Amino acid sequence: MKVLLISDFSLETHPGGAQVSNDLVIKKGLDLGYDVTLHSINSSPINLINDYDIIISSNLDHFSRTSQFPLILEKTLNHPFHIRYEHDSCLYLDKTTRKQIFESTKVNFFLSNFHLQFFQKYYGDYFKNCEIVYDPIDTESFINQNTERVYDTIYCGYAHMLKGFDRFVDYARRNQDEKIAFVGWFDNEELKETISTIKNIEIIGKVPNKEVPSYFNKSKKVFHNPIVNEPFCRMVGEALLCGCELVGDKNKIGSYLEYKESGEELFKEKCKNATTEFWDIIKNKYEDNSSS
Repeated sequence: MKVLLISDFSLETHPGGAQVSNDLVIKKGLDLGYDVTLHSINSSPINLINDYDIIISSNLDHFSRTSQFPLILEKTLNHPFHIRYEHDSCLYLDKTTRKQIFESTKVNFFLSNFHLQFFQKYYGDYFKNCEIVYDPIDTESFINQNTERVYDTIYCGYAHMLKGFDRFVDYARRNQDEKIAFVGWFDNEELKETISTIKNIEIIGKVPNKEVPSYFNKSKKVFHNPIVNEPFCRMVGEALLCGCELVGDKNKIGSYLEYKESGEELFKEKCKNATTEFWDIIKNKYEDNSSS
C-alpha cells in the first residue's frame, strides 16, 4: 500500500506527543512493508500531486493557515480511502470543514474514549467508523523500577499555560515542603526566571527521551493540570506506568481515565500494541473496501 500521512510537523522539527506518535506509526508501517510518506509543513508540495492508496490526515493547524490547505482539503475529501488520525481538539477548523473531514473518512482514530466523547459533545453526532487506539508508548522503558523516590513531584515537558504551567507554579509555591523537579523546556526566559526564584524546584531542563523514565522513577507524583482537554497525554501515561500518582484535573486527561478504567496491565498492553492495532484496522478496512 502506498500511504500519505499529512501532518503539520515532523519529529525532527518539532518534538511533541503527536509527532512522536506519527513517527512510531510511520516506522511500524514501513516495517510492515508499506510505502509511507510524511507530508509536513516543510515537505515538497509534489507529495500532494502523487497518487496514493490511502491518505491519513492528522494535525492540520498550521496547514490551515497556508496556501496548501485548499489542495490538502481537495485531496483528502475526494480520496476514496481517507483516514483521520486525530491528536487534539481540532478547534482550528471551522465547523463546516471539520464535519466534512470526519464524514469523508473510512476510519476515524481517537486516542481515548474521553477523546471521542468530548468531540461528540462539542461538535455533534456525525462521528462514524470510529476506533479508539492509544498513543503508542515504549512499555519496556516506561516501567516501575521500584527505586527510591527522591522527588515529591515532577513537571515534565513543555512549559505552556495551556498545559497548566501557571498552576504548577502556584502548586510549588503552596507546597514549599516538597522537593519538585522540572524536566522540560521553555519558549521564553520569563517562564524560566519565574520558577528559578522558587527554591524547592530543581530545574533539570530538557533531557533525552531515554532518560525520562529514570526521572519518573525518582518521583512520587507527576503534575499535570491542563486548561484544555487532553485527548490522551503520553507524558501522563508514561508517568503512571512508572508508578507515579497524578496531581491535576483527572477528568480532563484521557490516559488517566483509560488507566483507571482498564487497569494497569490492559492499559500497558494497549499502549504497547498501539501501532500494530492502528495498521491492522486500516489493512482490514482497506481489504474489505477493495473486495466490495
